Amino acid sequence: MEMLTYRFENNEFLYTQLYRLIKEDILGGKLQFNEKLPSKRKLSNHLNLSLTTVEIAYQQLLDEGYIYSKPKVGFFVEDIQTIHTIPRETVELDESITSSNKISFKIEDSHIKSFPFQKFRKYARDAFEEEQFELLERGDVQGELSLRNEIRRYLYHSRGVNCSNEQIIVGSSTEQLFTLLTRILGERKYYIENPGYPLIKKVLKYEERDYINVNVDEDGIIASDLGNGASVVHVTPSHQFPTGVVLSAKRRIELLKWADNDDRYIIEDDYDSEFRYKGRPLKALQGMSASDKVIYMSTFSKSIFPSIRVAYMVLPKLLLEKYFTLENKPNNTVPKHIQFMITSFLKDGEFERNINRMRKIYKKKLELTLDLIDVYFNDFEIFGSDAGMHFVLETNEILNTRDIEINTIQDYYEGHNTNYSNQYIIGFGSFEDDKIESIIKRLLQ
Repeated sequence: MEMLTYRFENNEFLYTQLYRLIKEDILGGKLQFNEKLPSKRKLSNHLNLSLTTVEIAYQQLLDEGYIYSKPKVGFFVEDIQTIHTIPRETVELDESITSSNKISFKIEDSHIKSFPFQKFRKYARDAFEEEQFELLERGDVQGELSLRNEIRRYLYHSRGVNCSNEQIIVGSSTEQLFTLLTRILGERKYYIENPGYPLIKKVLKYEERDYINVNVDEDGIIASDLGNGASVVHVTPSHQFPTGVVLSAKRRIELLKWADNDDRYIIEDDYDSEFRYKGRPLKALQGMSASDKVIYMSTFSKSIFPSIRVAYMVLPKLLLEKYFTLENKPNNTVPKHIQFMITSFLKDGEFERNINRMRKIYKKKLELTLDLIDVYFNDFEIFGSDAGMHFVLETNEILNTRDIEINTIQDYYEGHNTNYSNQYIIGFGSFEDDKIESIIKRLLQ
């Protein structure tokens, strides 16, 4: 028996890494049939891991048939067909392809170093340590009831959303849920914000749905431009993507009145509403609609971490029958143990505590970034900095786009608007506080 030695990264659960590394050694032939693995306690001491981490990894390998156990003897490598893989250390990759020295201002990046891993490890242990056989079965197509109940409670208290558990649908992404929604709504034409979220256009084109662009100004989507040309409008009212503006109270009322007429619906995409830095978060349109014509959508990608891949939507009661009778509904692709962990995160109050921590962290980063722009830039104007994880920098100064990954508003606008070409989207979520000054200086080089 040879002691196993591995190197671990910080961006993935330790038990997942240990499971994967041992599995790769078995498939690659490094660990042979009937070879005994180190005891759980010895391996945990050797790798400086908790005993629970090793237990979860061994159990997953056992469940998948990579190893077998002999009572009071230990764990051994199972007899399976090996796959000859190239050892990692011999693979040579072109650094110009695999790595980049560019600084990224991309909106998608966030500050995951502050994530409460210790809490999530506990929820992972709770999911795997006990014999919870129900977590191994197929789940509810709408998402687990316990998770939907916690989402309902959170949305009511934080966003003023009024709904029942039955109205909530959990999915693996906003894209998946929006695709499902287009099928529930049937053959319709859509109004969409311009500039706007490219994923929405992507889904509409794939589903062969027509859309009409509606311009956005300093008060959000120009609601007076909506008419009879389409019966659904997609909006990002809390922090418009990508301009960052907040939909004004007057426009909100106009939108709701538009939807009150005939068979019309508003899709409210609330993608980063938790991060508002001035005043109280605005109430969701869904909670303001007396006629129940708002479809509310949001995601945990910003509020927990990007790779968690869990989103949800709240359907109006008017659309529930269409959803339940829809043929060929996709199965829920969010693993039940992930749903279990998110449920625990919400139920314990840790989700809201984490939001409050992250809001303070992002607010500090925002203020530092704005202060340093004020120091180093001579010609500039700032838009959309009241909320979210990005704002817009308008400047005529020449930016260092050779070493910087940065988008303009024009990149998200269908058509051409001269003003948008010098409006740059500053995603500040991933910056370390002590690096912000050098990043802003490099932006001008």
